[in-house]
Amino acid sequence: MRILSIQYLRAVAALLVVVAHAFLHPIDYVDVTYRRMGSFGVLLFFVISGFIMVYTTGDGRFRPGRFLRRRLERIVPLYWLVTIGVAILAVVAPSVLKNTTFSWEQLVKSLLFIPYLRENGETVPLMKLGWTLNYELFFYILFAACAPLTARMRVATVTAFFIALTVIGEVVHFTSAIPRFYTEELLLTFCVGMGIGLMYLHAAPIIRMTKLAPLWAVTAAVFIALAYAMPPAQPLSWRTDALFTIASAALIMMGLCLEERLPVSRTGLTLGDASYAMYLTHMYLVAGSIIVIRKLLPPTDAWLEIVSSIVLSTLFAIPVHHYIERPISRRLHRFAPWAHWRRSASAA
Repeated sequence: MRILSIQYLRAVAALLVVVAHAFLHPIDYVDVTYRRMGSFGVLLFFVISGFIMVYTTGDGRFRPGRFLRRRLERIVPLYWLVTIGVAILAVVAPSVLKNTTFSWEQLVKSLLFIPYLRENGETVPLMKLGWTLNYELFFYILFAACAPLTARMRVATVTAFFIALTVIGEVVHFTSAIPRFYTEELLLTFCVGMGIGLMYLHAAPIIRMTKLAPLWAVTAAVFIALAYAMPPAQPLSWRTDALFTIASAALIMMGLCLEERLPVSRTGLTLGDASYAMYLTHMYLVAGSIIVIRKLLPPTDAWLEIVSSIVLSTLFAIPVHHYIERPISRRLHRFAPWAHWRRSASAA
């Protein structure tokens, strides 16, 4: 059963990233306001992911193989399609991309979710936003490894492991891409989401009582304000990440408190469903739409370019989800081994 508030917040997270990139793309410097907005959207996604994994697997054990296959069916096909599209674009029209160049090694590592360092020092794949999926897959694998445990022990084990990794990362300053990438504090955002998921499974009053919703709303607003009040000299740091993570948790808890009173919004549900497609495709829609507008129209206000790119990126994600992402995922699931076994068992 889908949780309305989680669906709506998935849409919010995707839109935060879209809006941030729409404002950042036309400029050649790092704007603190929008850089932090994009980071907030990503962290909200991570906290939601931790919550969903606990909620969907329940309080007991689950099948790790089936769990991982379902997650791979969900994230891999569209990511591979977009990555291959970016690779082709980097070869055919490299001027369209800001700082993405093609190499077979980068393509293979990107498709296999292996972090690597670019020439400019960034640890991002060909499809730049794919770095978040490297974290997601790492989280899924560890979560699946704890499948034989109860939900409480699963959350405790994954959390302890992620804390250990971040401590190691603070003590040992890795220069290699893989150990440095997987010892970042960002891993702890999944733990926050898992904690909320555990409370939701056990019907904790703190996230079930409607009257507590204003408290969580105020908490989210305060921590967002504190994150933006950090010195602008360093747009992002572990401090801003921590503040945005707490704000994300507060938003989710507010939504859960209001769950029974939330109206069913077809727009909200549609955007929530399409949030993954929106996240993966929007950077290139933003860039493409701005280029087209500048060529077709006389010099106009930058706001027209920005608003148009946001609208186009949002609308484009809906058919991508309905006609590409969802059909591929369903087809893969239909022909998966366990689906055949289940049909055979039912027939028997």
